[in-house]
Amino acid sequence: MIHKCLPPPISGAHKIEFGPDKSRILRGIAIIFMITLHNDTLPEFKICVPIFTFLVGYGYSFARSKDIVHGLKRIWNLLSHFWLILFALFLPTAIWFGGYKPSITDMLANMFGLESNLNWYSWYVYFYIYAMIAMIAFSRLIDRYRITGLISAIVVTSTASIAIHSINGWSANLWLQAIYDCLLCSPVMFVGYAFAHFKIADKIKIPHNPATAAALALVAALMFFLRGVTYASLFDFIIVPVFVMSTVGLFNIIKSPFVTKTLEALGKESMNMWFFHAIFATACTAAAFAPLVDWIQPKFIHIMAVIIISFLASRIFTATYSLLVENR
Repeated sequence: MIHKCLPPPISGAHKIEFGPDKSRILRGIAIIFMITLHNDTLPEFKICVPIFTFLVGYGYSFARSKDIVHGLKRIWNLLSHFWLILFALFLPTAIWFGGYKPSITDMLANMFGLESNLNWYSWYVYFYIYAMIAMIAFSRLIDRYRITGLISAIVVTSTASIAIHSINGWSANLWLQAIYDCLLCSPVMFVGYAFAHFKIADKIKIPHNPATAAALALVAALMFFLRGVTYASLFDFIIVPVFVMSTVGLFNIIKSPFVTKTLEALGKESMNMWFFHAIFATACTAAAFAPLVDWIQPKFIHIMAVIIISFLASRIFTATYSLLVENR
C-alpha cells in the first residue's frame, strides 16, 4: 500500500531533487509506456517519446562544453550502439528469415534511421543527430535571451514544422519526414534544457506527506490522459514538463526501493530497449521473433514479456559492447 512507501509527515517544504537517478526513473517509465503503446496502441502512451525528448534537452544542459566536439561524441555513442544492434541482430535476421535484399543506399538510410524497414523504431537516430547539432545554437540562444530566447526557439521550430506539414505529399519524402519529426520534437527539448539551465526544480518546494504525493500523482495522471487527446502533441512543451515535474516530485516523496530500483534499471537500458523491441514488430524480423511472444496472453502479460526480453537482450548487449570497447 502507498502509505508504507511514504516517509512520516515532515513539517516544511523541500525543493524537488532532479538528479541522474530521477532521469533514469523517467526513462524507465517512458520505455514501459513505449512498449505498451507498440503492443496496445492506446494514444495516451504516446507521451513516451516527448519524455525522452525532454530529457535530451535536460541532459544537454549539464554538458561541460556545448560544442560540435561534444555533439559528435554523443552522436557516435548512439550510432555505435545502434549499428552493432543493427548489423549483429536485425540485418542477419532480415536476410535469413525476412527475405531482405540489402543495397548500399537502403543500408545507409537504415543506418541513420531515415529508412525503417530493418528497424521500425529507428527514427530516433536521426533526431538525436539533429538534437546534438541544433542544441549548440539553440542552447546559446536560450542562455543569452532566457525566456525570450526559449519562446523564439519554440515559435521558429513549430512554425517550420507546420509549414512542412502543409506541403502536399510531405510524408512520402524521407527528408521532409525526418525534418518534420525533428522540428516537431524540438519545443519540448528546448523546455527540458531551460528547466535544467534555470534550475526550475530547485525553485519548486513541496511538503513530503501523503496528501502532496496524492496530488502529484493526480496531476501526472491528468497529463498522461490529456496527451491522448487529438492534437495534444502540439502542446507537448507544456504537458510533458508538468508530467515530468509531477512524477519527479512524487518520487521525491515515495520511498519504495523495489519500484525505484526497477525503474532505474529499465531507464539505464532504455535506449537499447527502444531498438531491441522493434524486432517483434519490424516486418522482416517479426517472422523469426514475434512467435516467441505472440502466444502469450492476456495482453498485460504479453507486454511484460516483451519488456523483460528487451531488457535482458539489452543487458547482454551492454556487456558485449563494454567488452568490445575494452579490448579494441
